[in-house]
Amino acid sequence: MGGTLGIGAVGSIALLVGTPLLIAPLGSTCMMIFGAPHAPFAHPRNVLGGHTICTVVGLLGVRVLGNAPWTIAAAVGLAMALMGLTRSFHPPAGGDTVLVMLAQPGWLFLFVPVLLGCVILLGIAMAFHNAHSAGSYPVSSVPTRREVIAAEE
Repeated sequence: MGGTLGIGAVGSIALLVGTPLLIAPLGSTCMMIFGAPHAPFAHPRNVLGGHTICTVVGLLGVRVLGNAPWTIAAAVGLAMALMGLTRSFHPPAGGDTVLVMLAQPGWLFLFVPVLLGCVILLGIAMAFHNAHSAGSYPVSSVPTRREVIAAEE
């Protein structure tokens, strides 16, 4: 139900404002924040940080290195390293790097659809999860490095 509401809201807002907001990585983010909201990768910090890092790396990468398969691979690796260093790892965001390097959008892409889509999904997730008596999203703590490694295993 939450995933339907989340993607439905993003799609509806996109129609209202006349701007495409639905991108594949947001579908994966939706799966994570509604299907496993207490997982470290589903924390809002990780969602926003991961999508920001991966999109910026893609935008810089395509402008500096082009979009050959090896440059896309290098950019994804760099984005993963930066998410790890900043403790903002969010696996669905890796798709942003690939998408950006293939489509070569402008810098506005970071804000619309990426960050706007994330904010909409996170707002719906907070309302949805907290509407349940036992629900609580986001969880109160930022994941430790140990939690991130454990979630990866």
